[in-house]
Amino acid sequence: MPVQHSKASLHAFYADALRNGQSTGEKLRAPVPARFLTLLASLPADIPRRALDLGYGAGAYTIALAEAGFTVVAVDQAPAEPLLHRLSEYEDLAERVTVVESLIEQYPIREDFGAIVAKDVLHYLSQHDVEVLLAQAVQSSRSVNLHYLEVFTAISRTDAHGVQIHIEGEARYTPESFSRALERIYEGWDVTVRWDNHTEQDARSRRTYFEATRATVTAARRCPAPVGSAAMNGRKAA
Repeated sequence: MPVQHSKASLHAFYADALRNGQSTGEKLRAPVPARFLTLLASLPADIPRRALDLGYGAGAYTIALAEAGFTVVAVDQAPAEPLLHRLSEYEDLAERVTVVESLIEQYPIREDFGAIVAKDVLHYLSQHDVEVLLAQAVQSSRSVNLHYLEVFTAISRTDAHGVQIHIEGEARYTPESFSRALERIYEGWDVTVRWDNHTEQDARSRRTYFEATRATVTAARRCPAPVGSAAMNGRKAA
């Protein structure tokens, strides 16, 4: 039977890692990949220059969005101090970022954000919370928007003895169930999903303790929503 870890223990682990600048399997302090910077550079000029970073972690994507000219709301239950300290090292960036310490599933999305980023965080939520959160983002969209998501599916975690580990309340999507959720939520948007296999290994023993299929999702609304309509009919899957 799998061992279940509480969300409280997960929060404590990441809070400690961020405060002490420690590395984690996700490499929280790694630079933003070039493909994301290319995506930012290709955004249309009329996109609203306000962004939401769900799950800011060490702040790499928050900083990239601010450097690209966005005013950013960064939301995470992780401690804000490490991100605020990091922002202070960049001239004029801190004034463009609002940091909100909150569970991301409890943050109400009621604003038309030009860009929304959620990297390596949604899989910790329940499927219900993931879909409510993304549906709020879609319903609040009134203009040209971009959502960039990296979501782990088909997750397998094991401890040093090979026993399966589950996180309390996590989504546990399969690629198929996550694809179906995207189809329901992003009706009328241009959606591209890239799938790749992801593994994490212990640095000393080289034991693989985490395996998953990662979905990198780019969902774009190309034209403003009609007046009085929260979404457009039809969907083009790229």
